[in-house]
Amino acid sequence: MAVRPQHVHDGGIVERRLRPIYDWLDNGVNKKALQEAEKVLKKSPSLQAARALKALALLRLGKKSEAQGVLDSLAEEKPSDDTTLQAMTIFYRESQQLHKVCALYEAAVKAEPGSEELHSHLFMSYVRIADYRAQQRAAMALYKLAPKNPYYFWAVMSIVLQAKSTDDVAKKGILLTLAQRMVDNFIMENKMEAEQEARLYIMILELQEKWEDIIKFIEGPLYSQVVPGSMAQASIPYLKKLGQWRRLNLLCKDLLWDNQDRWDYYMPYFDSVFELIKGADPDAENCNSSVDDTAEKCHEFICQLVESISSGRTLRGPYLARLELWKRLSEGGDPTALLGSGMALCVQYLRVFANKSCSVPDIKPYLSMIPQKEREEHCRDFLTCLGFDENSEPDNAADIQRHISCMCAWRVCSPEAGAEAGAEWARLGRTLSAHYLRCLRGGLVTASATEACAADGYATLAAHHYFHAAMQRQDAAPLEEALGLLELALHHSPANLHVKLLLLALYHVLGAGAAADAAFARLEAKHVQLAALCWLHAARLPAVSPRAAPARLGDALAFYRSHAKDSVEHLTYAYKYGTFEKLVELNAWHARLEACAWAATAARERALLALQQAAPAPPPELPPALPDRLTDNRDLGVIVSWEPPQSRDPDLKARTFERDVALLRLKDLLLGAVALTASAAAAPHDGRPLAQLRQRAAALAEHVRRCTELYRRPERLSLSAPLPSRIFALVQSPVGYGALYEGVLQLAQAACARQASGAGADGGVGVGVDGSVGVGVDAAVGVGAVGEAVASLRALVRAARPHVAPAPAHRLQWRDSLEHLSNFLEFAGVVTFVVGVCHEAVAAAGSRRARKRASQSPDEAETARLLAALAEELAELFAAAEERLRAWPEPEPALGARLSALGLRAEYRCPVADKLRRSREDALRHARDSLAAKRRWLAAPR
Repeated sequence: MAVRPQHVHDGGIVERRLRPIYDWLDNGVNKKALQEAEKVLKKSPSLQAARALKALALLRLGKKSEAQGVLDSLAEEKPSDDTTLQAMTIFYRESQQLHKVCALYEAAVKAEPGSEELHSHLFMSYVRIADYRAQQRAAMALYKLAPKNPYYFWAVMSIVLQAKSTDDVAKKGILLTLAQRMVDNFIMENKMEAEQEARLYIMILELQEKWEDIIKFIEGPLYSQVVPGSMAQASIPYLKKLGQWRRLNLLCKDLLWDNQDRWDYYMPYFDSVFELIKGADPDAENCNSSVDDTAEKCHEFICQLVESISSGRTLRGPYLARLELWKRLSEGGDPTALLGSGMALCVQYLRVFANKSCSVPDIKPYLSMIPQKEREEHCRDFLTCLGFDENSEPDNAADIQRHISCMCAWRVCSPEAGAEAGAEWARLGRTLSAHYLRCLRGGLVTASATEACAADGYATLAAHHYFHAAMQRQDAAPLEEALGLLELALHHSPANLHVKLLLLALYHVLGAGAAADAAFARLEAKHVQLAALCWLHAARLPAVSPRAAPARLGDALAFYRSHAKDSVEHLTYAYKYGTFEKLVELNAWHARLEACAWAATAARERALLALQQAAPAPPPELPPALPDRLTDNRDLGVIVSWEPPQSRDPDLKARTFERDVALLRLKDLLLGAVALTASAAAAPHDGRPLAQLRQRAAALAEHVRRCTELYRRPERLSLSAPLPSRIFALVQSPVGYGALYEGVLQLAQAACARQASGAGADGGVGVGVDGSVGVGVDAAVGVGAVGEAVASLRALVRAARPHVAPAPAHRLQWRDSLEHLSNFLEFAGVVTFVVGVCHEAVAAAGSRRARKRASQSPDEAETARLLAALAEELAELFAAAEERLRAWPEPEPALGARLSALGLRAEYRCPVADKLRRSREDALRHARDSLAAKRRWLAAPR
């Protein structure tokens, strides 16, 4: 948005002239804005605001150099009016020149030293570039000019950030002591006024670990004055730090009497009880009979809370507290003497709260503490505790939710499936499907456009059972039935997030990329969700739908780019509104996103996909270095799991992230090598790109060998966990992509070294076959190396030919087959690009020498012949792959009829069969088109 003028020195005339420019800029019509700015400048050539707006319009039109020239000449005049300065600030922010905003306002402050607004803008300009020392100076100058509390605490916060950003312990201590002394002086003068100022003081004391000083401040009169009513809650974490368990126990009990459902009070209460049981805080002077220092007293207190709940009002907190007590006692002994069976407590909880969809997730953490044998023996107690069984037919929304909760709890505790359990899973799936269809026929599906309904739970639970049936039987038919049911549920309940997520996951299990992309679009994921859900869709899409993948990867990259620009503005808002705690959170979140593994993966995947799409493809850019410590921003808990506790894997997130990072490093090395190939060919006089190419190629070969040893067999599929990493298909493929890429890069090195030797023969700098750099290298150097590289690569291509594009044996293998196919398409894109670069390198070397002689030398003719033979071999490989793709099996025709039977009304037609067919046709068509384009390009004369 353009900034409207606030201080207009020439009255309303200038404002009227500038208003059309603002309107066009705000509406995104930058060409009209430029025309209006030029009209104004014809009448008033010296009007600085119009010149700044003209530069902004030029920038948004893509004329960066012209816009920069206009703004640089304007900056030399050192403007000081707010309208011009803010327009120039927008320009610098959009062009990522934030340091120039600082120089701009420094000059403006010198011109008008008495302007509070200019001083404030100067401080915010330092905030944008994270210059904490300059922030401190600017804030103190602002406070001297206008003695207001926010300005003073801006300076204090700047000192705190300096302390947090330094690794020097002594310097950190000095800065924090200074910040504390500044606030202490403010407190002594009785100037503290706001809650955030008090919280900043606590933050300073926290960083110095002065827990007793924090307690004294919180219990003092000033804190109660600026933060009324929060003294007790604020004391809890610091009493824990000091180990004052008796005080903490009494405090939490008082809070719980008034807030019986506050789980954040229960946890410190339990911490205090069990620390007192261990004998911590043995302070006789503070002994109090009302302190709960035994398990019996704790149980009695919880029972009193349960009894105090008024009739007709059920709160989950006290009931969950009994389960938490049972769990903590079971970690060090036998809790049954005091509380009875843990299974009975879970059943009792479900009996009371089964009408809430959160009831089973509530008890899942405690079920894992119950012995597996006991869980499995009494699993039907959950199903029958309210008089239900799997065939019950509840007829109202509350009973439907209770029935679903009982079924879910039964599923979580049931014994793990045996070898013959596929039929039983399928039977239960059909039973749950029948329940959903019965609710649909009976008008019990009451979902709206914005809210889901209880009956949807039958469909989602049925999908889980169908998935297990498919895995047990290794048959796709149950998954297709699940998809048909979920599509029907989503048709009647368009706001149900769980149905959308299950559809997305199941389409990916079957390798239906286009259908999965349509399901993802219905999620309407935005902003940070693009990072949290990357593992579920975008990370899998390049393998199963290369046509749709660039757009999704582009969305993710656009989020990261926009966040990098917008996050600095969030920091300025935090200062303006005094939310100092958010500054620390925003800085940490910004650093986390900057080092996000998915951001790096998306950029590299998109660049490698571009090599697949076109022939010849434009040269990719050398990717920036990966961060030292990549961060994992995935949310693996978005799909609710009904797996039994013994099936859960606590190391799942770390292990899958390690594999994703290994794949990222492989893609990074490969893309970097391809980019360096183009750079080495484009600059034969410069030996550095070729030397870097050799290093990258060696690192890639070593990384592939290491991954081949580490990643041999993927785990079993799970509906709520990421699909097996794509690195398995890459490094364990019989095609031998590691050897192929090594051969391709050896050819690139040999061709570029030969080109560099030709450049050296002309008097420039040459690079020998061994990577040495010299002047006047013989022009024949590299001919033998090119021949060896071509012969080696042709042998590898012939060996790989029988293994490319293997057809799936059955429908459940489509995803695996498409992943293998995507690896081949990626290789095809890389090798075609590299062969094209080699042709250009040889041609360029020949053209330089042709100036000195009339005909082509025998060595040049031989090199051209070798490359032509390689191109012919590759074209034959691509043609063979195309033929195999045409022989891939079609989906069975009975699928559509079976899924259409789920529809209850004539106007509804189950879309699953069509979506699966279109997805597979789209993937195969893209692969054939890509291979055909590369084959034609390789066959073209040069």
